Amino acid sequence: MEIELVNPRVKRAFHRPALAALFTCVALTACGGGGGGADASASPAPAPAAVDNASSAPPPPANGVAPTGAEMEAAAARGWSWSSVLKWWEAIKAPAPAPAPAPAPAPAPAPAPAVGVGGLNCAAGAITCVEVTSGSAQTNLPITFGQPFRSGDLATSQGLRAQDSAGNTVPLQMDEVSTHTNGSVRFAVLSASVPSLPANTARIINIYPATKTTPSVSLPASPAWNLQVTARLSDGTTLVANPQQALQQAIAAGSNRRLHGPVASEFNIVAPMVNQSTGAAHPHLMARLHTRLYQSGQIRTDVVMENNWALKSSPANVTYSLTVTANGQTLLSQPSFTHSSKARWHKVLWSGGAAPNVRVRHNMRYFLDSGATWNYNLGLTIPETVLAAEASNLAKVNTGPMGTAMLTTNMPGTGGRAEIAPLPRWTAMYLISQDDRARASMLANADAAASAPVHYRDEATDQPISVIKYPNIAVRYGSSSPSVPSGGSSSWTPDIAHQGSYAYIPYLVTGDAFYLDEMMFWAAWNIAANDPAYRQSSKGLLMPEQVRGQAWGIRSIAEAAFAAPDSHPMSSYFDTILSNNMSWALDTYGPGKSGALFSPMGALISQYNNNQSPSYESDFFATVMSWLAENNVTNASTVLNSVGRMQIDRFLATTQSAGFCTSRAAGYWLQTKNGSSFVNSWADFYKLNYGTTACGTTAASGDPAYPDWAGGYAAVARGMLAAAKNAGATNASTAQARWVQFTPNLDPDFKNDPSYAIVPR
Repeated sequence: MEIELVNPRVKRAFHRPALAALFTCVALTACGGGGGGADASASPAPAPAAVDNASSAPPPPANGVAPTGAEMEAAAARGWSWSSVLKWWEAIKAPAPAPAPAPAPAPAPAPAPAVGVGGLNCAAGAITCVEVTSGSAQTNLPITFGQPFRSGDLATSQGLRAQDSAGNTVPLQMDEVSTHTNGSVRFAVLSASVPSLPANTARIINIYPATKTTPSVSLPASPAWNLQVTARLSDGTTLVANPQQALQQAIAAGSNRRLHGPVASEFNIVAPMVNQSTGAAHPHLMARLHTRLYQSGQIRTDVVMENNWALKSSPANVTYSLTVTANGQTLLSQPSFTHSSKARWHKVLWSGGAAPNVRVRHNMRYFLDSGATWNYNLGLTIPETVLAAEASNLAKVNTGPMGTAMLTTNMPGTGGRAEIAPLPRWTAMYLISQDDRARASMLANADAAASAPVHYRDEATDQPISVIKYPNIAVRYGSSSPSVPSGGSSSWTPDIAHQGSYAYIPYLVTGDAFYLDEMMFWAAWNIAANDPAYRQSSKGLLMPEQVRGQAWGIRSIAEAAFAAPDSHPMSSYFDTILSNNMSWALDTYGPGKSGALFSPMGALISQYNNNQSPSYESDFFATVMSWLAENNVTNASTVLNSVGRMQIDRFLATTQSAGFCTSRAAGYWLQTKNGSSFVNSWADFYKLNYGTTACGTTAASGDPAYPDWAGGYAAVARGMLAAAKNAGATNASTAQARWVQFTPNLDPDFKNDPSYAIVPR
């Protein structure tokens, strides 16, 4: 049907069937295309007030969208002129007014000074405490955060209570508990309701052990959530998720619940994205809504969009824009972008009240003393210029959906980068400073890691892929059974040997489910990445990896094993795979062992570099073993001491007396064989690698170990030796003190990059 709107002769030729068809087209928003989300549900515009040749305006359309053919016949019978019809049409097809915007968040707290080496001033008798600051005066302020606990400080049979520094009782609940090997609480997600908080005045919340109680919790059967997620695909298709009913069912059944207490209840609502026209669910795109209902009435929804089913056929990138509304308010309007296959992204949204813009800072001295991570040097002061540069650099990179922030996407590429260390630079900066800018960088880079194609969710379990369930699966290379469908493209080339710790500390700090899942996805990918024949199928061994790949891969598995709640369906999986890898390490690197991968002197040998030992990679491995040993992981201490015969003892004065050279101890690749035979003395080892080079009294500037650069091999060794000392490794205390004396130029640069600024406890 063609209509010329300016030719009066065509106006008279416009007949009733065409007019009815026109209004049918208007009701669909766009002729020839599917329905539109907000437009399709808009209320109809009234008929024009002034019409010519009409006795009266027709009634509004009965279906609430647009006139039917019969209604158009009635309008024509009233004698409407062409101009009146056009006015009515224009009024009807005009979009409905945009939903009201969400309330603006509360003002951000003013910048806070660094906490310092001693930590917060917790009250006597408290296990620990946190500091809470708001940019505006608030009452009944809800907060949720993660809290590690030192072994033995809190039994699982105990509960917690809280009191603020003003003497007020603070409602507190504990959820998502994981435990130490002795059964005491290792980590929990805590939620509190702060009774009152003046603007920009820090308030300490002290946390005490208490008798465990089970309070009665009342939730509305149908909360005023009414969320709608609308995705408009590049082909014009509209997908919608309306999860209100699923939330109501979860509340009624007490299912899919991770937090529950007098302060907050949180439900994980899985919402298929349904084609608005056909009712069919999209095969790959899903919304996961971590919906936290605070007793204050506020609702926090972490909207997670996933395109990551592991075994569904025809995986592909999906291009779409996204709108999220709640109770008529637009909470998010995301312009069109391409969502890569096997990737995720998220956005935290608030409804039922403004987002409580609040800063929560941990008692970092206790946080580190818990053994949750390495003991970073809280005595460092990160310069203002460094923090300002971090914020400036973050502002220049893509932190939106599928953005990669500051991460290196070609992971196998050579060269140092901020994320390759026991913890990334921005994470170490945050632990030391708890500065808002370091926190923003840490979380943005954790979010960016979700864009990597390593997220394989099993449709059968709704969890990351498991090699115990699929012993012959391979998601990176090798023969796989079942076959893993391929499709879609990504800017990433992920690997294990150059992998950072992206989400572990973000989870420990925030307690957010998104970061827990993110941590588990990376660990699960590391386990399932390689050919089953090399990893020993369901054992999930990282043996095929380079030495650094073994280090970072085992770190990722340990992170998931330590942090996953004991009740989580994947908790025992990561415990088992960690145990398998530690048994293999004991059999390969343990006392009395030697062979193709381990020299009689205790040097780890690369299976890919002709009997050479990658010294700095071996330091990575010893650093990870030290952390595991501190956390009483079976076999970790034994493996550390065996590997330490090379990694630790090469820094001893007695080793120098035996013919080695301390100033050359940190390095790159070292030969382990003279011809076909392993060297088995320090003098022969030194001669093989350095000839007759004289020893120095320090590791001087310009040395290949980069002793004045906080990212060099000398710094890697500094961090390793401190970690080993904290684990009680043989000779580590003496070696660490000696290497500090040999590397005086490192300390000034640790302020700029504290990635390896680990110190004795």
